[in-house]
Amino acid sequence: MNITIIFLSLGLLLAVLLRHLKNGAIRKEASYKLYAVRDDLICLVAEGKLSEHSRIFEYYYKRINLLLESAPNVGLDDAMNGFLFLQNSKSFDHSLKEAKRRADEMLSLVENESDEVSEVIASYYSASKFMMLAHSSIVRMIYLALVKSPFNKFVKKAVPSRAYRIIQAVNFADNEAHQFRDRTQQVAA
Repeated sequence: MNITIIFLSLGLLLAVLLRHLKNGAIRKEASYKLYAVRDDLICLVAEGKLSEHSRIFEYYYKRINLLLESAPNVGLDDAMNGFLFLQNSKSFDHSLKEAKRRADEMLSLVENESDEVSEVIASYYSASKFMMLAHSSIVRMIYLALVKSPFNKFVKKAVPSRAYRIIQAVNFADNEAHQFRDRTQQVAA
């Protein structure tokens, strides 16, 4: 019986260690995706497809750097705060509305740019979504299991408000990524 307990304990310890290593790898991958988006944004400037002084470049370059500043050790709240530019004096809902307003403003500016610019901005939102999900196994599980299922109406009631706010930010990033990608497909059609 003692040998069974020892093997179960070792198995549990190994599972916890592997989970920790996997989470670290996922977080690094999230950082690398943001670095890739920043590199793509800089390449657009280098290739003359986007002005270095354009509001699009300045806005998204600043946002990417803010998220990367604390990566890969960024916490979940830091990722969400960096993504939404949350300030202590602002409420979450106000910050989310402001982020949506700015995204709509940037979308209208992107309409005058090439499809490549729109695709890079869509990649920014996708990478930001991944960054937020990468820093919380629980939120990632809730997002995948509930938000993308028919039971999403019950999510707000079933999860703590902090987790729900993060899910809202992740949904916002996902929706914006789709909106910028849809813009590219509409122009191509």
